Amino acid sequence: METAALTSFLFMGLALGLVHAFDPDHIAAVGGLSVGEHSQQGCLRFGVQWSLGHGSALLLIASFVFLAGNSIPEQLSVIAERSVAVVLIVIGLLAFWRILRSEPAQHYQKKHRFGAPLVGLLHGTAGSAPLLALIPISQITQPIIGLVYVLFFSAGVILAMTTLGGVFAHSMRMLQRSHQSFHALIQGFMAAFSLLLGLYLAFA
Repeated sequence: METAALTSFLFMGLALGLVHAFDPDHIAAVGGLSVGEHSQQGCLRFGVQWSLGHGSALLLIASFVFLAGNSIPEQLSVIAERSVAVVLIVIGLLAFWRILRSEPAQHYQKKHRFGAPLVGLLHGTAGSAPLLALIPISQITQPIIGLVYVLFFSAGVILAMTTLGGVFAHSMRMLQRSHQSFHALIQGFMAAFSLLLGLYLAFA
C-alpha cells in the first residue's frame, strides 16, 4: 500500500473511532458510571478506562482474525450484545442507588475498580465496533497494517470519550454550583438513560 493511501486509510480509522464513541450505548455506559462524580479527573478516568477496555477487545479480535487466521465465532457478538444490555441495566440501577444514597462515584470506583474497563471490553466485542473496525481491513493481506488500523480506530474512541468526559464533568460542576435542582435532574436522566436503553436492548 502506497504511503498516501496508507495515511488516508489509517486516518479513516481514527475518524470512524471518533464517530463510533458517540453510539448511544457508549454514552449511556460512561454517563451512568460517572453519575455522582463531580471532578473532571474522575469523569476523564471513567472515559479513558472504558476506552482502553474497548480498544483491548478490538485488538484481541483483530489478532484472532489476522494473526491466527481464524474467523470470528458467530455467537460471540450476540452474547456480548446481550451482556451489554444487562450491564447497562445494572449501571442504571447502581447510578440511582448512588443518587439516593448521595454516594460519590469514586466510592463505587474503589469497590469496582475494574468496572469501566470490563464494560468497555464488552462494548468493544459487541455490536458495530468489530464491524466498523474490521470490515475495512478484511481485504488487507498484511496483518500489521490491520492491527495499526485498529490502534488508530481505538485512539479515535479514546480521544472522543476523553473529550466527552471532560465536557460532561465541567458542565456538571457548573450546574452543581448554580442550579442544584437541574444538576440532580441531569444525574437522574443519565441513570434512567442507561437503565431504559439496557431494557430496550434486552427485549428488543
